[in-house]
Amino acid sequence: MQKIMVLFVCAIALSGFFGISGSVSAQPYQGENLNRGLVGIPVDGGFRLSWRMFISDRQDMPFDLYRSTDGGNAVKINDVPIVKTSDFKDVGADLTKDNVWTLKSAGKVLATWSRKAGEPAVPYISVPIQKPEPRKIFGTQQEYTYSANDATVADLDGDGDYEIVLKWEPSITKLPPASGYAGATYIDAYKMDGTRLWRIDLGHNIRSGPPTTQFLVFDYDGDGCAELCCKTADATVDGVGTVIGNPEADNRIADVEDPTYGKVNLGPEFVTVFDGKTGKALDTQEYIPLRYPLDSWGGWGGNGLTDNLGERSDRFSAGVAFFDGKTPSPFFVRGWYGRIVVAAWTFKGGKLEPLWVFDSSEKRWAGYSGMGNHSVSVGDFDGDGFDEACIGSMIVDHDGNGLFTTKLRHGDALHAGDLVPSHPGLEVFGVHENEDNTIQFGTPGFAVYAGKDGQILWTAAPGEDIGRGVAADIDPRFEGAECWGTMVADRADWGGLRSCTTGEVVSRSIPSSTNFIIYWDADPYSELLNGVSISKWNWNTESTDVLMNGEGVRANNGSKSNPCLSADIFGDWREEVIWSDTNSTELRIYTTDIPAVNRMPTLMNDRMYRLAIAWQNVAYNQPPHQSFDMVAKFKEIENSSR
Repeated sequence: MQKIMVLFVCAIALSGFFGISGSVSAQPYQGENLNRGLVGIPVDGGFRLSWRMFISDRQDMPFDLYRSTDGGNAVKINDVPIVKTSDFKDVGADLTKDNVWTLKSAGKVLATWSRKAGEPAVPYISVPIQKPEPRKIFGTQQEYTYSANDATVADLDGDGDYEIVLKWEPSITKLPPASGYAGATYIDAYKMDGTRLWRIDLGHNIRSGPPTTQFLVFDYDGDGCAELCCKTADATVDGVGTVIGNPEADNRIADVEDPTYGKVNLGPEFVTVFDGKTGKALDTQEYIPLRYPLDSWGGWGGNGLTDNLGERSDRFSAGVAFFDGKTPSPFFVRGWYGRIVVAAWTFKGGKLEPLWVFDSSEKRWAGYSGMGNHSVSVGDFDGDGFDEACIGSMIVDHDGNGLFTTKLRHGDALHAGDLVPSHPGLEVFGVHENEDNTIQFGTPGFAVYAGKDGQILWTAAPGEDIGRGVAADIDPRFEGAECWGTMVADRADWGGLRSCTTGEVVSRSIPSSTNFIIYWDADPYSELLNGVSISKWNWNTESTDVLMNGEGVRANNGSKSNPCLSADIFGDWREEVIWSDTNSTELRIYTTDIPAVNRMPTLMNDRMYRLAIAWQNVAYNQPPHQSFDMVAKFKEIENSSR
């Protein structure tokens, strides 16, 4: 399959989509020079095409679609201009022949999509990938293989299309508490036709595992092409074959009798920015902070313990934020359960420079230690136009100072957005651990707090250990988002589906999964993404209905069962999901086959959402949220159309 995008459209308006303003509080983002993202898939009775809208577009911007078959003249296939949605079903296409569709507006060609005769009638876009050959662990005869793992998207070469950056996970990985050697992690970049742009080998001095490698892909220097920023070490090899640091260094603990055997507790640590077009290392600096001393990372977050074995010192998360409101900065977090250090950087003129460092061990930030999650969220939480970094039960302000700590302690799942529309600003929902030494604190298993000042709106399940939880608007009977978690359905006193607004149990039933969410159908409510299926909460029966199952694909990260990526990659405002096939020979990008009922700008034009796509691969993957309430957005669009 070949697609050709021929006209870039830059979203330049600072006002809301279609000029809408008022109760819907969005964080606009126009930093990518994207094209229309036209995409097509076979559907029952025809061929569905959809394309991007931008926040600069008029609500009634008209589109026309033309089809050329077997090289013949292009024929318009819509009877009247397409003004209500940004999708169209071509019921006259003969898919046994070559077809090219052309999208126009006001007579100007915006994009084309082509399909060859005989291509499989599948509901996804196939992106071939190059699986690495099996390797042996450095210095041993132990062999391991690779599988496609987490991914992200960004425009690496400035052509208006997204490219895919993919992490290859070795079959031998290690969590920080475990001893033993691990395989080496690869990071690849692919165009949508499967062309590989580069491959980076992070090497044997980066220990493979979800808490270690966070790859942040964004256009940091504003040249229209995204860069990759991640933690590196001696013997990392960039995309053009240049080695970072000492190529001969082996910083792993080699003594099998040592409890830290196989860990990388020695040697230098780096952070590197790589060129998005070639994978070439552009600048490398010493990582902030370094791991030493190993026993300085304890606290009362997870199980309340500490160690000097390199466990807590090797817990990482990361993200991208507009801390000055204009410039994207990568930031890295070290420590979850005790001491937490957040280091922000800038990349300008080819140079990676520190912006600020927050360290919870400083006396003035007493109360921030132990407040980290296995993930982060980024948004303008205090409404000042600058982004803040939500690390879990604490938020670091745009200037590197602590904004507040809720003292709710560590948790696994984190969701932030406009969860309570009647409450001003953004809200944060989390589940929290209570185990071993920390049960005594009686920390709430569930909580929602205000993003602007940390005011706790409600709590539930004190002293309970809630492993996972989700907040999303799935039920129109109640205001805003609902939330639920694992291991609570059988508790008559607080189990079930809760309102994020009030904390009250609104149903004793909960959805069948507690994992990812996705916008898949045509309404403003979230669907459920879990494993290789998409489902919907049926509020009439208070049960879950399956909408689609991916066939021949696999989910990632064991029990986490997340996709390579869920994001609004192309087409209209609904989201796509990327899974790898079971053999890791191709990525399959599934896009919805459900007709739209309205049109909206791409979710990538919302800054909070776009940054969530950058951090989605971090540690324990969490789904993205936008900064505005989708139900309110639908109503405003509907009212403005009258």
